[in-house]
Amino acid sequence: MNKKLSSVIEESLLSSTSHGIPNIIRSDKLAIRLMWIFFTVMSTGLCSYMIVQSIMNYFSYETTSKIQIHTETSPIFPAITICNTNFFTSEYSTEFIKNLSLDFQTSAYFAYEKYLKLRQMITSSEELMSNSYKFGDSFEKLIVHCRLLTIDCKNKEYWNYYYHQIYGNCYQINTGRENLIRVSRTGWYNSLSVILNISLADGLEGLYAGSGAVVMIHNQTTSPLSTDAFGVSSGVETFVAISRQFKSSLPKPYSNCDGDTSDPNVFNSKLFKLISSKNISYNRKLCMDVCFQDLIIQECNCYFLGSPFFGDKFINQCLNDVEYKCMNSKIENDLKNSSIKNDICQSQCPLECNSMSYKIFYSFNDFINEKNNEDLNNFYNFTGTNRRQMKNDLVSLYFYYETLNYEEMTEKESIDFVGLLSNLGGIAGLFLGISFLSLVEIIEIALQIFNFFITRKKVDQI
Repeated sequence: MNKKLSSVIEESLLSSTSHGIPNIIRSDKLAIRLMWIFFTVMSTGLCSYMIVQSIMNYFSYETTSKIQIHTETSPIFPAITICNTNFFTSEYSTEFIKNLSLDFQTSAYFAYEKYLKLRQMITSSEELMSNSYKFGDSFEKLIVHCRLLTIDCKNKEYWNYYYHQIYGNCYQINTGRENLIRVSRTGWYNSLSVILNISLADGLEGLYAGSGAVVMIHNQTTSPLSTDAFGVSSGVETFVAISRQFKSSLPKPYSNCDGDTSDPNVFNSKLFKLISSKNISYNRKLCMDVCFQDLIIQECNCYFLGSPFFGDKFINQCLNDVEYKCMNSKIENDLKNSSIKNDICQSQCPLECNSMSYKIFYSFNDFINEKNNEDLNNFYNFTGTNRRQMKNDLVSLYFYYETLNYEEMTEKESIDFVGLLSNLGGIAGLFLGISFLSLVEIIEIALQIFNFFITRKKVDQI
């Protein structure tokens, strides 16, 4: 029996396409047989090692990044949101504060307690909030000049009103989904030029020490609250050069991103659905900020002014001593141990795989000299006590694309399944001389042995 079984196995091995084993069996001389055994064992070891490495590399889900530079002849200009740094700017604000006849005690000069409490009075009253636009700049007052090549964008049809929870009245250009402004040239000479009047009505100068404007540059579908704002100063020409970057990452397990976040029904998360319901593009930064706000509201029953608030319920800003203490405790805990917030919020805030960002470069010039100041006062007929220092009141901005090119960064698997099979086939062929069909020979040997025992069993039964 043993001889028959050995004969079956030997016959199958001799017909194998693998080079090592048939040559070991066929070798008549001991030295040659030992040589074939040595090289077969060594090749098998190297082959096994490299196959294991290839499989491990495949399951490490590494990626390679491909960066391409594309050119558009007429790209869409970004959306721009502009606000006065001060919430209170109008004569209506002056009269409102004057009629309050309240005495505010300030414990620290730069704490701006009076400013914050006045704003809290407005945000905590539905009646006052219905007229909140009266406390800030009107469009006609804030936007003194706007031009883009031949387009006179001082016209109100180019702008939308936007209420910002910190700055109050803001105005946005190029935020509509239709008739978007496109540009076909680069450089500051082809820029969107905007001049702002950030002056305050008499009596408001002492409320807040800062003066200037706040600018947010973002995509048409993105909330300004998810954008890092930057400040611009009066008496200065600020040149803002803009470039674009698009990034596309592979979802888990290749990266930390969670897939397509453009579909509001993909993730069953309260915060994800809340942001999607606001008709703005989702991103994790905004979601994490909203989540932190939600944690403060749940514990303190008030909202933190420094984080986006999208709630439908009318909730007051944290400002009285109890609320302020509660809010500061949450902020302090988050600074000391951010994992507390992350453990709660990350599960509710999926990470987007596709993103678009603007890279911004600033440069500055002085703006408004003495002669300009005199000419402007004469132009507006400001005389006597009405004469103004225009350098303190006007902000000049130039927005332009630094280049019409945009950078696209895409991720791809370092080794996909086809690549893994190619690696395994190449390694096996190089070291053992076998192919995929050689694996069938192993099955054939197993079937031959199985058939041998089945046949023997039948013979024994007879």
